[in-house]
Amino acid sequence: MSEGKPGLDLAIVGGTVVDGRGRPGSRADVGIAGARIVSVGKLGEGTRRTIDASGLVVTPGFIDVHAHDDLAVVQSPRLEFKVMQGVTTDVVGNCGMGVAPVSPAYRRYYETFLASALGEGADFTWRTTSEYYEAVERAGTSLNVACLVPHGLLRLAVMGMEPRPPSDSELAEMKDLLEEALAAGGIGLSSGLIYPPGIFATTAELTELCRVVASHGGLYASHIRDEGERLLEAVGEAIRIGEEAGVAVEISHHKAAERANWGKVAESLRLIEEARARGLDVTVDVYPYTAGSTVLGVLVASALRDEADPDEILIASAPHHPELEGKTLEELGRLRGMPPLEAARGLLQEDPSVVAIVFSMAEEDVRRVMRHPVAMFGSDGLPSTGGKPHPRLYGTFARVLGTYVRQEKVLTLEEAIHKMTALPAAKHRLAGRGEIALGYYADLTIFDPASVADVATYQEPRRHPAGIRYVIVNGEVIVDNGRHTGKAAGRVLRAGR
Repeated sequence: MSEGKPGLDLAIVGGTVVDGRGRPGSRADVGIAGARIVSVGKLGEGTRRTIDASGLVVTPGFIDVHAHDDLAVVQSPRLEFKVMQGVTTDVVGNCGMGVAPVSPAYRRYYETFLASALGEGADFTWRTTSEYYEAVERAGTSLNVACLVPHGLLRLAVMGMEPRPPSDSELAEMKDLLEEALAAGGIGLSSGLIYPPGIFATTAELTELCRVVASHGGLYASHIRDEGERLLEAVGEAIRIGEEAGVAVEISHHKAAERANWGKVAESLRLIEEARARGLDVTVDVYPYTAGSTVLGVLVASALRDEADPDEILIASAPHHPELEGKTLEELGRLRGMPPLEAARGLLQEDPSVVAIVFSMAEEDVRRVMRHPVAMFGSDGLPSTGGKPHPRLYGTFARVLGTYVRQEKVLTLEEAIHKMTALPAAKHRLAGRGEIALGYYADLTIFDPASVADVATYQEPRRHPAGIRYVIVNGEVIVDNGRHTGKAAGRVLRAGR
């Protein structure tokens, strides 16, 4: 670092710029004034601060398209677990879950089902989506936040846990709530069709809601109804909704779960390619791990159906039984002297919000999905306040760069950066972000390509990655030579504004 004459607020010199568009990286300097990039090329004198990026790669800031940091951006707005891995924008409200709009039924649902996954101690000082955005801005976040509208919260507000299709008046009420949230700046609708109450939604209900989304130019992001035996049917449903409603589709954390289904992603990706050939904007996101994570109740239900190995399900967070965190269901069964799934059901009666990790995917499937041209990256991390969360919460983006770019060469550096930046920015309508170009917002990540790596593990997940040197959000240095500065430069990114 060096000081220069007044002029530019920040200059990044000597680095290899990978601009996010998929083009080969090249040596260039980047000049920043205020929140914007104002020059790319060779800079002269006249800069308040200079960062020497010699030997480093300069890229747009990473966009986590599948985050569950809805409450964390208010309660822990420094978001170290994200910005320290180079993330400058979070997309929250995924899987039909989130924290707005808030209804009395939702408050009860959160306390019994979501608290250990998204964070304990929520006071919900907001009610509407607009009020939630205001709460995020008051908290002062270190990164930008874009929000999907969670279908599950709309249904809870109108129908509670009723396991039936909505009446015409109930559907109209859900549409009104959705309209209000989209008008406030929501970028689309998300669904979680393996979780209550989303599991009760019909295709027709989702299609009608997506017509509202289409009128706002938004997208439909879905945790589809089945990622195992009926994967192809579930992908087909998401495509049908997109085509009938005229809305863009994002298939969340695309995978084929359980050994009997490994390899099916080749067929599901073919369905996506065929839909794109018909004109549907359908894409996927993926995390670079062969284990997933969700609430234990869902995993136990699927384990009973799919005969999953209890030794491959790991307890990640158990607020009332922290001594069990890090243990498998097999170990739980031995400790309690009963079959593993019976022990798990007993644990859920004591603590219904237990979060678990399940090792269910094939490595080759993960690679196949991430290589696909329309795949982008999302961490799907659950920011629990305790326990041993999935290491993807801390390591997703560094793992892509260290393991799948440098070591395994599954992707080129330029391909990986495109999937982390320009591709998700375009899909999620994040105007002026995702590229290093004149006039774009100065959201930037600077890392050492020789050392960047995830170091979080399943037993020690709360470890920041190696090699991420600087992270800049809206022109402010948030990570400075590997250290969080504590600055709060993030913004709520409202659609259409």
